[in-house]
Amino acid sequence: MAHHSSRSFQQTESISYRKTVLSSGVRVISEYIPTAQSFSLGVWAEVGSRHERPREHGAAHFLEHIVFRGTPTRSAKRIATELESLGAYLNAFTTKDHICLYVRALTRHFEKSLAVLADVAQNPLFAPRDLEKERAVILEEMRSLEDEPEEEVADLLDLSLFGAHPLAHPISGTPESVSAITREDLQAFHKRFFHPKNLVVAIAGNIDHNTACILAESLFARRTERFRKRSIIPPTIMPPQYQEITRAVQQAHIHWGIAFPELGDKDYYTLSIINMLFGDGMSSRLNQTIREKHSLAYTVYSAIGDMTDATTITLYAATEAKNRTKTEQLLRHEIDKLVNHAISKAEFQRAKEQLKSNIIIGLESLSGRMNMLEKSEFYLGRYESAEEKLAWIDSISLAETNTFAHERLGIEHWHTAVIVPED
Repeated sequence: MAHHSSRSFQQTESISYRKTVLSSGVRVISEYIPTAQSFSLGVWAEVGSRHERPREHGAAHFLEHIVFRGTPTRSAKRIATELESLGAYLNAFTTKDHICLYVRALTRHFEKSLAVLADVAQNPLFAPRDLEKERAVILEEMRSLEDEPEEEVADLLDLSLFGAHPLAHPISGTPESVSAITREDLQAFHKRFFHPKNLVVAIAGNIDHNTACILAESLFARRTERFRKRSIIPPTIMPPQYQEITRAVQQAHIHWGIAFPELGDKDYYTLSIINMLFGDGMSSRLNQTIREKHSLAYTVYSAIGDMTDATTITLYAATEAKNRTKTEQLLRHEIDKLVNHAISKAEFQRAKEQLKSNIIIGLESLSGRMNMLEKSEFYLGRYESAEEKLAWIDSISLAETNTFAHERLGIEHWHTAVIVPED
């Protein structure tokens, strides 16, 4: 289907990736996969917990919940049944940087899916009764997280890594902040950040890009007021801190981390290779030492965290309280070995291959592809293909990786957060 010449579209495209800016300012990005019989569709707003003002903590997450409570033309029940009766899967999530409303469905249900998501994103009712119901649901969600020490210790580590910076705030807010958020707060937050120029429609699957654009053009309204993109303050590097709290838990939960502001591509992929050999997977050093050799933990791993202007590497282990000291000694030993003893060529190559496999396998999922489209758009401002990612990984040398580990991952750089069982 050809573009209508009357539409004020700006075009960017490659082999299967295309981007169009609609007249409203909404960006439509898609990857056409003709062999698929389904699609993954996300309506993304470039707003997360980091964009909240001090009295708004938890507003982004609250908004993600409340939009599904109804619009002028669709009740909450209709929103759910309209798509699920077609076999579609509807959900949403909030991060520190973004809110995503998404659908997975068969190709023939694309028009209906986009219509529902566009309505939900633009026209939430904020009915007072629904607001109180959803507030109660969110407070219950918070209580359930108190039973998940792995989540709580991650929030504690963020507080250590980012201090007073908005990246330190828990995404769901606090019971006090969520209890204080008003209908007017949420309406103002929605108006401020769900402006068309702050929205991206991302599609991966067997969906024609031009068809999607014409449909989106009819579904997303223009707004007369100017959109002012809020400048975000990059985090400052905090000196390493130690945080410990006690809880009614069975194990000690140990979480260590380092935050890097604005890593370039080369450093980012170097850190990703290090993470792979250090604690991602069964053959990783942490798993082999702490779980396999010493049987101190069932769950032990390291992970990379991505944000607009910061990248973190964290490691986590859960162990019996009596084994905490021994586990921490082994973690320190593994960090010391990584920093002061050269990584072998064989281990380096294995980590590279694992990382490349993870990327390719992730892209076998339409949801993985849709998420990659969004990350490219929001984090890089351009499309980064799988081939580019693999080329970056191939370009990194063993010497560069050893230097990065030696200079930037020393034990003196790590922050510590621990949850220990009550006596």
